[in-house]
Amino acid sequence: MSVPAAVTAHPELPATITLSEPKLANLQLQIGQAKSGPLVRAVSATGSVGYDQLHLARIRPVARGRIEALDVNAGDRVVAGQRLAVLDSFDLSAARSKVLSAEAALSQVQAQLRAASAAYDRATNLIRNDLVTQAEVEARRATVATMEAELRTKQAELQQYQEEEARLLPMRAATADANPSSAQPTLGSRGAIVAPFAGVVDSVSVAKGEIIDPATSILTVSDLSTVWVQADVAERDLGAVKVGDAVEVRVSAFPGRVFTGRVIYIPDQIETTTGMAKVRCEIPNPDGALRVNMFASVTILSPQGGDAVMVPSESLQEVNGQSVVFILTGDRQFAWRAVRTGPVANGKTQIASGLAAGTPVVGEGSYWLKAALMQSTIPDQG
Repeated sequence: MSVPAAVTAHPELPATITLSEPKLANLQLQIGQAKSGPLVRAVSATGSVGYDQLHLARIRPVARGRIEALDVNAGDRVVAGQRLAVLDSFDLSAARSKVLSAEAALSQVQAQLRAASAAYDRATNLIRNDLVTQAEVEARRATVATMEAELRTKQAELQQYQEEEARLLPMRAATADANPSSAQPTLGSRGAIVAPFAGVVDSVSVAKGEIIDPATSILTVSDLSTVWVQADVAERDLGAVKVGDAVEVRVSAFPGRVFTGRVIYIPDQIETTTGMAKVRCEIPNPDGALRVNMFASVTILSPQGGDAVMVPSESLQEVNGQSVVFILTGDRQFAWRAVRTGPVANGKTQIASGLAAGTPVVGEGSYWLKAALMQSTIPDQG
């Protein structure tokens, strides 16, 4: 194997260094290979953890009323459909009265239609024996038609009032209590306020007995199994970022842990005060480790197309102001080679020039080779 030439600007540095067997064993160098892989640009940014707005519910009542019961507190975990509160709705009582009145009116019209139909049937039988006139038969037929039209009207009214009631009471009283431990019934004008999905109650802003209206936000429920991280990406880096790019997020609360996700939205505008674009990243958070308003360090890994030679970032050392790597050239013999580096991503550094794929490269422990190289230039004082 040929030995690469050292940089001529510093002839005092030897081109290679040879380690004794004991010293080589003591250093425990990690030898790998420079590998060809996809060219990825790593865009670094700061950001903050926020709610996934698609899974955040600020719950408001659908009608004016009084809070009759509160079943949860801030911090409680809830399941979809679980009752959170009971609202004594002022409008719901009136809506139910309309429904009851419409049901009674419908029943009356149905009875009248049955009587009119029976009278018409009798008349059609009697006309055969000339016991009634044709005019009487037509009159009874008209009465049936009138009753049928009235029946359709009453059915439409009942449906309208039932829909109005349903809007005021999203969950029927018979199934509203999703919490078996709660003994509070939901009858009369009472309606259940329920959780739209499984999550955590973030805030409760009302008290039992308080009168509220549809403009009042009474509870906030969030599902933090997925969070959004808003990354502040500099304008100069924005062109490299695309929707779907992989994202790595780190927070100081969990040193060494990397949360992975993807870019889901790139804004159309740059903030004039900061020159940054708030790029939205979706991060799975199944164990709830990420909390809202945490400060985050964000790395967006954006494929740039094509392949590049990559080495572990710990392979690179600086010698006389240049980036170098150490390569294995023989038994216990190592040479250093100046390289030009590119972007860093996921613990790998791109080598733009100076190194070919497949070259054996020292990874962990390269610092000690640098130390041995520099020490070799010190005159022996013995």
